Amino acid sequence: MEMVEISLPSVTPLATDYIKSLFPVNVGFDYDIYDHHVFKRRLNDLKERTFPRQKLVEHLLNYHEKFTVSEKTLDNIHRLLDPASVVVIGGQQAGLLTGPLYTIHKIISILTLAKQQEKVLNVPVVPVFWIAGEDHDIAEVNHVYVTENGKIQKKTYPYTFSEKRMVAELPIEKKRCFEWVKEIVETYGETDVTNQLLSFIEESLEETETFVDFFASLILRLFASGGLVVVNAADPQLRAIERDFFEQLLNRHHEITKLVLAHQEKLNELGYKKTLDVQPQSVHLFYHHDGERLLLEYDDQVHQFHSKKREVSFTYEELVSLVQTKPQLFSNNVVTRPLMQEYLFPTLAFIAGPGEIAYWAELKQAFSLFEFKMPPVVPRLNITIVERSVHTDIEEVGLTVPAVLQGGVEQAKENWLRHQHNYPLEELFANAKANIEEIHRPLREIGMEIDRGLADLLAKNAHFLQSQIDFLQQTLKRRLEQKYETELRKFARIEMALVPNQEPQERIWNVFYYMNKYGLDFVDRLLRLDYRWNGMHKIVYI
Repeated sequence: MEMVEISLPSVTPLATDYIKSLFPVNVGFDYDIYDHHVFKRRLNDLKERTFPRQKLVEHLLNYHEKFTVSEKTLDNIHRLLDPASVVVIGGQQAGLLTGPLYTIHKIISILTLAKQQEKVLNVPVVPVFWIAGEDHDIAEVNHVYVTENGKIQKKTYPYTFSEKRMVAELPIEKKRCFEWVKEIVETYGETDVTNQLLSFIEESLEETETFVDFFASLILRLFASGGLVVVNAADPQLRAIERDFFEQLLNRHHEITKLVLAHQEKLNELGYKKTLDVQPQSVHLFYHHDGERLLLEYDDQVHQFHSKKREVSFTYEELVSLVQTKPQLFSNNVVTRPLMQEYLFPTLAFIAGPGEIAYWAELKQAFSLFEFKMPPVVPRLNITIVERSVHTDIEEVGLTVPAVLQGGVEQAKENWLRHQHNYPLEELFANAKANIEEIHRPLREIGMEIDRGLADLLAKNAHFLQSQIDFLQQTLKRRLEQKYETELRKFARIEMALVPNQEPQERIWNVFYYMNKYGLDFVDRLLRLDYRWNGMHKIVYI
């Protein structure tokens, strides 16, 4: 593997400015990640705080028992008992087969920064992945994209669950799931690695019962050498550790809302659109009722908490009592999840995607409300994997990887086609349409003089003549494409590999495609690359 760096803008304006040091850091964040001493400063600040370390370690050891984990992972869990230890943390939803590549990139970011800072700071730095098992957007995690017959296909896991259930509660039917996995892997093509890959996945599947378990098992195996530790945000045992902070969040929900809304307005004045949907009645906690997760609101007039459709309703006293006796019935929303993470873990750094950078910027005052400092928010690594055959195609058609990633494939294909013949087709057809219009216009004018009731017919006739020219143009274009099919197929392969569906590669493709082709150690080889935190996009040639 070889890595080079290029500059690419983020899809989120605030994140782009943040990465380029153009965003006024003190407005949305407590630390400047480009300050050379940022992590040392954060470490000193964490010394002033206490964390539920003993309870966390007991919970994590218990949770990891069900999985095949490395000794390094177990050692990392135990190291959290050290009052000097800190964590580098980031999270994502529990996608099937680990979901899109950006999840893998985020974990690589966590492990890399933890390893680097442990050497610099000389304290234990534990890599932690927060699995957003509380989420109920099943459509985000229930599929994998593959290529079939030269087209991108969405392969959805066959299930029949309530759409409002938490992902952590979705059961995996092992036999059905493995048949689905085999269908996925079959599209990758058989290699010397395929049978090992299927065994690897099946072994993970056998030790799991839910979507989240399956995800956790896979990433713990994939990143065993890095000693990754996972947290299932929806685990009832974890909720018991969170109960006291749940009560604090309830007590101060009005203040949280007011501060976030005010901060959104401040960012809006700087030209950044809000990311979080916060309403004046928001409580920022979910209540779990009859298998569904209901977002709580507060009614000032009757002084009661209730769900939006009022399936449930509570007084303050009733809700606090439930928080203390049945904390497993509660979970955080997007506003309070970062606060809960800060309450639980001594966080040296939070690894964030572009969207997370944007919405965390809206939470600075909410952190301050609880006398927390927002941890350094470090943009995750952005990586594009370029296979050798794809790189060859890029060179043969006269493109570059940066040009492809900036959306230049379609234009390059049109330019290439134009150079393959001596016919100025676009000019000829444009002239033909103009000439037909010039000839037809007087006829329409005469028709209108004879009978104004002919207006629609005359317009349709003009449109028909123009559409016939368009039809002829498209026909000739298709014939040219057929004539140069071999060469044009290279453009299609490039686009499919690097910008599928006009999206970044990392949002569509799955890591197991690459493992099937390049070996089960593919992830370990990615981890061994020398990554720098400079906001540059990483191109990895394999």
